[in-house]
Amino acid sequence: MAYTSLMFLAFLLLTVVVYYIVPKKWQWSVLLVASYGFYLSSGVEQVLYILFTTLFSYFAARWMQKLRDDNQAQIDAMGEITKDEKRAMKKAVNKKIHTIQVVTVLVNLLILGLVKFANTFVRTFNEMFAFFQWDASIPLVNILVPLGLSYYTFNSIGYLIDVGRGKYPAEKHLGKFSLFVSFFPVIVQGPLCRFQDVGQQLQQPHKLEYNNLKYGAQLMLWGFFKKLVIAERVSVIALKVFHSGFSDYTGSHVFFGVLAYSFQIYGDFSGGTDICRGAAQMLGINLPMNFERPFFATSMGDYWHRWHMSLGAWMREYVFYPVMLSKPVTAVSKKFRKKFGAHAGKIVPSVAAPFVVFFLMGIWHGITIQRVVNGLYHATLISSSVALAPVFKKTTEKLKIRTDCFSFRLFQMLRTFFLLCISRIITQAATLRHAARMIKTLFTSWSWDFILGIDKKIYTYGVDLKNMQVLVCAIIALLVVGILQERGVKIRESLSKQNLIFRWFMILALLVFVLVFGMYGPDYNASDFIYAGH
Repeated sequence: MAYTSLMFLAFLLLTVVVYYIVPKKWQWSVLLVASYGFYLSSGVEQVLYILFTTLFSYFAARWMQKLRDDNQAQIDAMGEITKDEKRAMKKAVNKKIHTIQVVTVLVNLLILGLVKFANTFVRTFNEMFAFFQWDASIPLVNILVPLGLSYYTFNSIGYLIDVGRGKYPAEKHLGKFSLFVSFFPVIVQGPLCRFQDVGQQLQQPHKLEYNNLKYGAQLMLWGFFKKLVIAERVSVIALKVFHSGFSDYTGSHVFFGVLAYSFQIYGDFSGGTDICRGAAQMLGINLPMNFERPFFATSMGDYWHRWHMSLGAWMREYVFYPVMLSKPVTAVSKKFRKKFGAHAGKIVPSVAAPFVVFFLMGIWHGITIQRVVNGLYHATLISSSVALAPVFKKTTEKLKIRTDCFSFRLFQMLRTFFLLCISRIITQAATLRHAARMIKTLFTSWSWDFILGIDKKIYTYGVDLKNMQVLVCAIIALLVVGILQERGVKIRESLSKQNLIFRWFMILALLVFVLVFGMYGPDYNASDFIYAGH
């Protein structure tokens, strides 16, 4: 059941109606039934995966909680006890909890890895056999990749780690925990959710509020605009450039393709997230932000605070800081501090953690050499920016470059966008060799006749003149809204304060624009979302 389909809209409408009709104490039950109904629509066999993750995570968390509760009860029953004895008892139980925590997290990751990457490993081994001319091969494994596997696995892992750390008690009600794992607006597109935030909201009663319905529907409409009008239209260009075989492209052709892909991936991913967040808001559930105008990022670090924010927050909490504070990294940091000074000591954790994080993020998107290289590329840029921060500061001071003006901020945004274009070429080109050739053309050959449309070839990439005009208008609207939001304007709230006629004119104009210029219909099927949670 695609989020862009009429079936989903009908399903959501039915869910909203039933949700607000039933007694409030049963609202969570309606969401649980709806979530499993949504999941079943993609195939009965897929439910086995999510059921296993739910039951395994639930009982593991309850086990950890029981150990902690029993230990506390034992301490209370002992009456007089020294601090050292209490500390020793807590240390012993925490060791057991940590063991359970590690095992359960590894099991979840193992399932995720086997399902997503089993055939990747098989192909790698077969290529190795062929290279050494060994008469052997491994058949591909026919494994079903269930809908939303990455999202509900990461949500469950975060929950297990938090319970193991004692941040909050394990959920006692299996049905309510099942709802957290399977909540249908986030199961495919995200964002990643924390139990103490979204999980608690799902259990609370919610009364019907007009603002939730209004703002939720408006956010969904904006998501449809980004997905159906922009992402689907530019996807044709990106497909033409990156998947038709690199031949005689100039730098302008490559830039046109990577620019199209940049808007495609943003419109697709952020548009899908807007639809999800809007659907949840109509049910009274506030999901975390996942995008905050990444085109306005002034550095790679800033970009990753704006792009896929829930994944970034997850990685910071469960990977970045644990790596930074780990004993090996801390030990190396101390050695560097003694030998090279305080700044060198600070650099070590700031370099080690990003490399681990972006290596994992690279293979999370797929175990290919291009994904790994791309992860290392991002890690190198972010680590070097931290390591060279004093050099940049001295250089700008020496050259008397003003860093507090718009021109410098514009330079930072363009620089960051160009670095991101390099990243996208690395992942989207057919091979690393093709990627290198494409990047080279950006500096060695250029055709202004193509970019300016003088030779008309720009309209032969699947988007004719009329569709290009629609696309330009849509992107301008997207950027204008982004600029207003960067200046602190809350679009939906500001719109609600306008006169009734103007307010409805703007909403209906956007609706008509989506209905008229959205890429869908009997002869067109909107493509699946790029990040569909597999």
